[in-house]
Order: sequence, then C-alpha cells, then structure tokens
Amino acid sequence: MGKLEMPCFGHYLGSCPSRVTFGIGDKPLCDGCGGSDGDGFVCDMCNLQAHKECIEWSLKFAGHANHQLKKVSPGSLDYTDGQCHYCREIPTKDFYHCSICDFSIDEHCKRRQLYTITNLRIHNHSFTLLSRKISFTCNACGFLGERNPYVCIECNFMIHKDCISLPRVININRHEHRISLTYHLGRGNWELCGVCRKKIDWNFGAFSCKRCPGYAVHSKCATDSKVWDGEELEDVPEVEEEILDPYKVINENEINHFSHEEHDLRLGVDNVTDFEMMRCDACILPLNDGMFYKCMQCDFFLHKVCANLPRKRRHVLHNHKLNLQVDYCKRDSLFQCFACKQFSTGFRYECLTYIYRGEIKCQQIILDSRCGSISEPFHHVLHPHPLYFTLEEFKTCVACDVKSPSVLSCTICDFALDIKCATLPTKVRHKCDDNYLSLCLGDKYVGGEILWCDICETKTDPNVWFYTNEDYGAALHVKCVLGDLYYFKPEVEVIINSDMTRPFCIICKVRCIFPFYLRLSPDESYCSLECLSTREI
Repeated sequence: MGKLEMPCFGHYLGSCPSRVTFGIGDKPLCDGCGGSDGDGFVCDMCNLQAHKECIEWSLKFAGHANHQLKKVSPGSLDYTDGQCHYCREIPTKDFYHCSICDFSIDEHCKRRQLYTITNLRIHNHSFTLLSRKISFTCNACGFLGERNPYVCIECNFMIHKDCISLPRVININRHEHRISLTYHLGRGNWELCGVCRKKIDWNFGAFSCKRCPGYAVHSKCATDSKVWDGEELEDVPEVEEEILDPYKVINENEINHFSHEEHDLRLGVDNVTDFEMMRCDACILPLNDGMFYKCMQCDFFLHKVCANLPRKRRHVLHNHKLNLQVDYCKRDSLFQCFACKQFSTGFRYECLTYIYRGEIKCQQIILDSRCGSISEPFHHVLHPHPLYFTLEEFKTCVACDVKSPSVLSCTICDFALDIKCATLPTKVRHKCDDNYLSLCLGDKYVGGEILWCDICETKTDPNVWFYTNEDYGAALHVKCVLGDLYYFKPEVEVIINSDMTRPFCIICKVRCIFPFYLRLSPDESYCSLECLSTREI
C-alpha cells in the first residue's frame, strides 16, 4: 500500500486533527502502509487513518485556489528553485507546492498570508491578494514590485503588502514639521525627495508637508528606521514647542548666554595673540578670526556663530530632537562624539528622550557642537556642490580614503565626506609655520613627486587631504597637525607642545610630536589618548 491523500473528499483535518494509536480497539491498521504499530492521524468523517509519514498532505490555499498544493520535503523537487513564492526564502522544513504552476509556500507564509484585507483606514475598499509573479508600480510608494500585489479592482489600485500599514502622519529627522501620507501627490512644483535627493513621481504616493509647499519625501525613505522614530502621530494633537533663545540681549554688543549666566559676554574682534590658549568653549577651536564673545570677568569665549547654536534641533544622525548641553565643560569632563569619534570638552548635542518612562526608546547619542550643527545642504570650501546625507550604504571618503557608513554625498558627482573629515578646520596655525596652514586636496600636487611631512618626517599620501602652507611647500599629515587632543580646551592636564624640547611619551618612548600632550604628573606624559588608554592602572 502507498501513501494516503488527506484531506480527502473535499474536507480537511483542520489545524488540530484527531490522533490514533494503531493496534488498539477498532483502529488496528494504518490505511496507508497497513502497519499496526505507532501513532497517526484520523479523519472521522471518512473513517480513514494513517501514520504521519504515510499521509500525502495537500492544501487548498485561497491565494492559489485553482489547484491543490501538496506537502513536500526540502530538496525533494529537482525542477524548481525551491523558493517560497512570498518570502523568497528556501524552506528548511516541509512546505506546500503546486507542480502544475511551480508554486511553493512555506508554513510561516501560509499562516500569515491574508487573502483579503478589509476595514482599512487608508482606503475605502478592501484589498485582495493577487498571488502571482507580476511587475507593478505600487500606488503608495511609487516603487516597482515583482509579485503579489494587493489590489482594489474598483480603484485600479495596486499596493505592496508592507505599504498597507504605512503611517499617516509622522516626524522625520530631515524636516522641522510633521509630514502626511497621500496616495496621489498630484501635480506641483515638487522638490527632490528630502531624504534620498532623487525625483518623486507625482502620480504616486509620498509624504508631504502641509506647511512647506514643494517639500515631499518618498514613502520608503520617510519610514526608514534611520529617518523616522516609529511614532504614528495621526491622532496626536500637534503642540507648538516653545523655542528657547540661547542668550538674552543686554545691548548691541553684550549678551547673557545660557551656558554662562553668571557673567555677561561682550562682542570682540580678532585681536588674539595667544591663538591656542584663547579657544571657544563651545567648539574648542581657536579664535583665529572673525567675531567672538568674551566674558568680561573670566576666560570664557564663544565664537559668534557658536553663541547662536539652537538649544534644541533635529539632526540627520538621530530620530529624536537633540538638546544642547553645556555642563560637561563646567565639570571639566570629556566625552566622545558619536559621529567623528573625537574626544572633546566643549558643548554637545545629546538625546534626552532615549529613555522614556523607564523604557529604552533608542540608542543614546552624543554629538560635539561641530558635528551636531551639521545641516543639509552642507557646503564645504573644497567642493563646489552641496552635500547631503543619503541612505546609501558605505562610501569611501575622498579626504581620508576610508569607507564610512555615515557620509555627506554629492548628488552631482562622485564625492563623499565622512563626518570627521567634513568638520576638520579648514585653516589652522602650527608652530612649524608662521602663517596659517590650509586644508588641501591632494590634486594640488602633480607630477608624482614624493611628499614628506615636516612634523613626523615620513611620507605624505597625495591621494588624501593634508595641511599645507601658502606656497604649497609643505604637506603635513592631518593627524600630525591636529593630534587627537585638538578639541580639548587647554587645562592643567592638556599641555601645549610649544617648548623647544618636546617631552618623551611614557608609552611609545619617543618625543611627543602632536601640538598637545597629556601630563598626569611632572614625570608622566602621554602623546595621545591612544597611549593614555594603554597605560597600566
């Protein structure tokens, strides 16, 4: 005897079929193999019973109702790729297959696949699954699909299954206002997508801003986990958030900044002689040029642009608003920036909502004021086109020739900068030259000549950025010019390396070459944070 086909005669065993033990009572034999040992399943309506392995399982599936599907084992079919029609995964357990149509579905998709979806807030009619390989354009997101759309026959409407559950109203980290979903953007002077910077087809759906004419975002881009915080805001009242000014105006030249409320600050100009000691308390960069505020009673400085940093802002690297925090500099502590990985003692932007009611909502993030103030479009003096954060994966930074997951990309040419290189100071002073050093593109040098760094006395790679002087007579490594303590405000432990005799690093046993070094005691100096981190406690 062979295998017995069950379900039989148009009815089914159901999800919890009756079980039978053969050889007991009136159920002595398996109707498949005739054996009298072991357990099996029984169909009470037909009075048929068989071992599990003796059953030729079949299934009628609403998405493929014209043929019955047979239950088969992985690897048992040699004429098909074995992929599930829905998830495209190759099943590792028994699955259902139609040999006529070469159609397969695994157990997981069989359980979760809905043939008809009704009672939708997004559409007046129900959606029906069109279970076949067919190329279509989703009306909700405008992107192509290859199979299994849900359709509304009355509206000539096709949609990805995932797009049925798209949120209606959301906040994204690329825009200050809420954006709303529409299934037909309509004609208009629409800008490029606010995330990927590609064209949006107005014939299809997208998210748009009701306050900003022309602003729209692809549905897929807006709901990306790097862009949206996952909160549906359709039924949440919109409350105007109070905008706190970073300072109070005393008079035309004086302010009181929230980071230094105990004293007023006076506007000054570039007359700084000790350019390394006089540093902005926000970004920790020297007061090289431009206007700045100085405390009238103590050594507190702010670049004018840093004094205007918003106290709360959205940032493309995080889904929640970030708050400007200033207490680190007051506690004389340091932190590491999430974006550029540099250590700093200045102002920082931080997510204060990553824990909400005891629940971790997101990854905690801290950005120094330089990285935290990056916005789109980003303009760099060494590139003629605007730069944007896109959702592309790793790209190679043109400045350091290193692949990075977070880059500012040019949508016109093949140019990308990682965050660390994008925020490098474009001009600095160094004791090796009386004039400013400027950040330089490698293509300034032609002819294949060998470049040498005058600080470390090793070769300089002309394919990456470096610092040079006015006549391009020097090619200094970025790290040699800045070191890894450049964003520390010089205090007791952070020493300017300006003496005629440079100190020896207690770890690497050579003289400190960077512009700053760390000193824990008169006899204990470290040339970098890297060396400090390797010391024995």
